[in-house]
Amino acid sequence: MLHALCIGLGGDPCDERQLCYVYEPRLKAFPTLALTLGLTDDAGFLHDERVGIDFSRMLHGQTGLRWHKPLAAAGEVTSRFAIEGLSDRGVLKGSLLRFSRTLRDRATGDLLVTETGVYMLRGNGGFSSGLDAGEPSMAPVPIPAGPRSQCMELDTLPQSALLYRLAAGDRTGLHASPALARQSGFERPVLQGGCSFGVTAHGLVAMLCDYEGDRLRAMDARFTAPVFPGERLRVEVWRQGPRSAAFRTTSLPRGVVVLDNGTCEFEAP
Repeated sequence: MLHALCIGLGGDPCDERQLCYVYEPRLKAFPTLALTLGLTDDAGFLHDERVGIDFSRMLHGQTGLRWHKPLAAAGEVTSRFAIEGLSDRGVLKGSLLRFSRTLRDRATGDLLVTETGVYMLRGNGGFSSGLDAGEPSMAPVPIPAGPRSQCMELDTLPQSALLYRLAAGDRTGLHASPALARQSGFERPVLQGGCSFGVTAHGLVAMLCDYEGDRLRAMDARFTAPVFPGERLRVEVWRQGPRSAAFRTTSLPRGVVVLDNGTCEFEAP
């Protein structure tokens, strides 16, 4: 429920379609809850100081989710995390780490979710002595040139980053400490990429699935600019068929695209 509240569900307390994600009698898990599950199972090694990742300067570069089965409102999962590639862009630009992760039902072993993504390690570059493991970022899908099909505006809360820290177990100071945010080059704490992705998914599920989250089958996007807590976001959709769409998300106060080259798949009603 905390994850759902972080991404704006329940914003209309009289909308029964949203209440099922934030109220116990008919409780359902929203699809992007997957981003917060099982993170300590085998990705915890990234936080080992011997690995040397500067988490104060790490940002999401790209995230993709594919749901093989709906998430249950209760249960246990196991996570398997793998590093798929590492690209050194130099001391000034840092490096890109491409990863994959799977979530399985602990009891049955059934595959629930596959996650792919890229982390931007802005404080970790210049380690390869000119050798490059290859560009790990995934090729972007261009937004269609024609007029959009739908759009929806959603508000984030001034305390959204603080709440999402609790929902995701994220203790990175960049999202809570003004001083650490300034050290990382931001005027104030920024919203977690997972929360921005979740707010966007909220918009997609509302527009394309009538708030039936289990109909969302896949979603992928690039993070192109940070979101600051409290900003209003506009999610724009270009339908590309009965079961697919392109999307992007814009910060309205700054007029900046924050998620771009988005694609999603969903089940028809």
